[in-house]
Amino acid sequence: MSLFSRLRAHRRPLIGDKSIHHEGVLLKRFLGWCRQRKLVAENPLAETKFRRPRPPRRGGPTLEQINVILNAADDRRRRILAVLAFTGMRSGECQHLHPEDVDIRGNWIHIVSREGYETKTGENRDVPIHPRLRPFLERQPNRSRPWFFTGPATPKYPNGDHYLNTKRLNEYFLTILKKLGIPTGREDGFTIHSLRHSFKTFCIHSGIPREVVDAWQGHSPDRSAGGAYYRLSSEESQRFMTQVPFGTGEPAAPAGETEV
Repeated sequence: MSLFSRLRAHRRPLIGDKSIHHEGVLLKRFLGWCRQRKLVAENPLAETKFRRPRPPRRGGPTLEQINVILNAADDRRRRILAVLAFTGMRSGECQHLHPEDVDIRGNWIHIVSREGYETKTGENRDVPIHPRLRPFLERQPNRSRPWFFTGPATPKYPNGDHYLNTKRLNEYFLTILKKLGIPTGREDGFTIHSLRHSFKTFCIHSGIPREVVDAWQGHSPDRSAGGAYYRLSSEESQRFMTQVPFGTGEPAAPAGETEV
């Protein structure tokens, strides 16, 4: 127990309360697994209870800030940021989109859980394409590629056909925020994941039912009767998306193509 306490004291300045909680739970389970197989005489954490920290309520950039951010981004990454802002998907889900997942004619983005590239819930879902997003998708180069969005050409991938690097995308996003004077960081500012928060907040404030927004974002339904019984049809999903006042078209201000 003294070793475990020292470990937590060492880790606390480096990671957040949520990660501290997860590490404790995982270590407790691992030691329980070792005890069952008689690899250790006892599980010293067997009687320890870890209290799940209450997650802070983090919002995201306003629609006005998102418009400014899109205007400041280069053309290639502007399209990626628009998808994140106007679908609410996770950056990892955007990273693993295949060209056939984006059905512009049918007005759907299909988020598919594939082996090795599973979604967080392990389930597929469909998100309607908002009129504001359509021009961004139509401008995506129509060429043979394994991923819908790819990274830039590099010595290792001279054809530019490697999947998107979400870490570098987040770094680029933070660079734009700093240039615009918008706060950055997980505690008191924004990261690229904050676009997901913005989408949910904006949709719900616009009168879209929470169950609909949860379905678009791939959140597991709650355990209430409403969450268990609710079903969203394709027609209703499309109708609700057109009611979200993101606007139409895309920002017209040009931006440079400099890679970061």
